[in-house]
Amino acid sequence: MSLTSRIKSNKEFRDIISTVAPLKEDYTTLSGKTPFSKEYTCLVESNLPHAGDSSLVGVAFDYLARFRIGQIINNTDAGQYLAALSGIRKLQRKTLDFKLKDEYYLPLHTAVYDFIKNKEAISDGILLVALRLGKLEQFFRMRVSKDFDKNEFLTIQRSEMLIPDLKELMAVFEEKFISSGIVNKKSEVVFNPNFGISSFLVDGADADIIIDGVLYDFKTTGNFKYDSKDSLQLSGYFLLNRILREIEDNHLIIGSLNYDKISFNKVCLYKARFGEFEYYDFNVIKKELLDDTVINLAGYFDNNPGRLNNIFLAAPFADEEGYRNAIKKIANKNKTPL
Repeated sequence: MSLTSRIKSNKEFRDIISTVAPLKEDYTTLSGKTPFSKEYTCLVESNLPHAGDSSLVGVAFDYLARFRIGQIINNTDAGQYLAALSGIRKLQRKTLDFKLKDEYYLPLHTAVYDFIKNKEAISDGILLVALRLGKLEQFFRMRVSKDFDKNEFLTIQRSEMLIPDLKELMAVFEEKFISSGIVNKKSEVVFNPNFGISSFLVDGADADIIIDGVLYDFKTTGNFKYDSKDSLQLSGYFLLNRILREIEDNHLIIGSLNYDKISFNKVCLYKARFGEFEYYDFNVIKKELLDDTVINLAGYFDNNPGRLNNIFLAAPFADEEGYRNAIKKIANKNKTPL
């Protein structure tokens, strides 16, 4: 159960997150338009006939946006540690075809590396690569049916519609995101940030990107309206990082996990079809409320530790007992500042 799944299905968890989650009126836009309003102009119409197509385009766009940012800062890490790699490993186990990584995935990885390193222009080729990587990420996250057909799955259906849609989205991204100077060659960027032990506590949580202390979440929906799920997701990322920082900075952990030591207070939804930015700054929340929320969340994790008992699978020397004790100590704090 990932962060988004837990928010959707667990009321106790959702209620804790919601205490700091921003409402519609709490956001500001870069354009000055009213957030989530009819003032937005749709620049790329969503005309894809199948919901699955829209989902795939969304994942592919996430990849392409990161690759393009990788070009700006000259960092090929944008093409590393992709969920698509977990997808190909899962696909190999499912099909017992262990040549897939070398024969299918590695050429995609090479194409991404060349695209970033050589600062290549957006082409139909790299758009198709992103769609293929997107399919693999979807496979990693999906439940596999008994009648699963590998060849049918790896075929990009209706590419003649998906590629033009992606191309238009990237043209808007170039104009609104890249050309605006939000990211530059000196920017501090974390690609696909994870939240260490906090990710284990919710059975998986990884965000899109952090640029100069702002966490950006890319959305390709054609709906401009406010969606509370987005606010809860962004607030979840923020709180998971707060708990991670509290544990790692203030408690003795013998064997720690590898993670990106990140700090952010500001989040932003980038609506790719509108070229609009919806910002929220958690610094506006009173410290007492935020501290209480972290304590309550630690209490929840003390009773619902997610995949903490399987932490050794990812990090054999991780200090499971140390993490458990740290979570319990945070949960048992008096209502005092952290």
